[in-house]
Amino acid sequence: MIFIITIITSIIGLVIATHTDLKERIVPNKLNFGLAIIGIIIYTTQSIIEISFLPIFYSIFGLCFGFFFGWILWKLGVFAGGDVKLFMALGALNPFTPAIIKIGLLTNHNLPIFPISLFVYSLIAFLPYGIIIIIGKLIKNNKIRKKIFKEIKEKSIIATHTSFFVAGIYLITTIITKNYFLSTIIIFLSIIIWGFLKNKKKYLTYIVIFIGLLINYLLFIEYLIILIIILVFFYGLIRIMFSMKPLLSKKILVEKLEEGMIPNKTLIWKGKKVVEKEKISLKEIIKKMLNGEKIAQEKEIISSIKARGLTNKEILIVKKLAKKRLIPKTIYIKDSIPFVPTILLGYILSLILGDFIIYLVLFL
Repeated sequence: MIFIITIITSIIGLVIATHTDLKERIVPNKLNFGLAIIGIIIYTTQSIIEISFLPIFYSIFGLCFGFFFGWILWKLGVFAGGDVKLFMALGALNPFTPAIIKIGLLTNHNLPIFPISLFVYSLIAFLPYGIIIIIGKLIKNNKIRKKIFKEIKEKSIIATHTSFFVAGIYLITTIITKNYFLSTIIIFLSIIIWGFLKNKKKYLTYIVIFIGLLINYLLFIEYLIILIIILVFFYGLIRIMFSMKPLLSKKILVEKLEEGMIPNKTLIWKGKKVVEKEKISLKEIIKKMLNGEKIAQEKEIISSIKARGLTNKEILIVKKLAKKRLIPKTIYIKDSIPFVPTILLGYILSLILGDFIIYLVLFL
């Protein structure tokens, strides 16, 4: 009975949190603390009934661990403050992963590590959710939509052409050589040579298709379908995901900045100038270390990677910089995607899969 009550309470709380996050971009403290208190009360009652300290101990541990895990993600810039408190509340209500099936690997671990599983499942749920959000924004933004779909169309034609050639050459080489390593080298070299043919490559493609169909037309079609799915569909999907940045940003006056808004760019001090943070590659870091050079410590003003957004202190600094004309009077901020709906989806996944993801990592 306790198990069912905590699940129902968690789902109701997450539905309310999802609504407020989508509508107002905030999860109320009253909701987070209310859920945490309900969790403590439920397990305190269970402890009294069972005359055991364990239920309330696990609930308090879940609350603390949920907060600690969320706090780490907040420090890393992944979570906003409301997400931390929500994880704290869910930890109090669900000390262990609320697995319903409990068969094989679809069960919960004997350690109270639910926040870890919930976070991983939330990330998994974010992919389809994020794609839906992006497609919705693309439909509304005619200019960017036309640009992206034009690119996808052009690249898809090239990818389809490539699929025909690769399917044919793969079938031919694997049948003739019957050696995986040798056929891989031949395929690789053939694609390079084919790429240099430019406008004349279509003639080689026709020859390869003809030979492939003669050898085994069913196998050729099978390879072709697989390649088109990989090269065309996934390219389009990745290109749409890469369109997130321009779609999820808007320009506002520095004077209108509010706490929690996330800047689109990281600003740092470079001497007496304010500049955008330069991305340093791993290769450059290794090179500097080998040469005995020091990697300059950057004095960060505001960060674009922290989900908590701008603090009031940071806003005052940015406003002063704008008045001194060290930065423009307008700034781009992220119109970020609400994360709480993915936590709700992640919770539903945890009900079905339990700690499957944890067991999977342990076995691998």
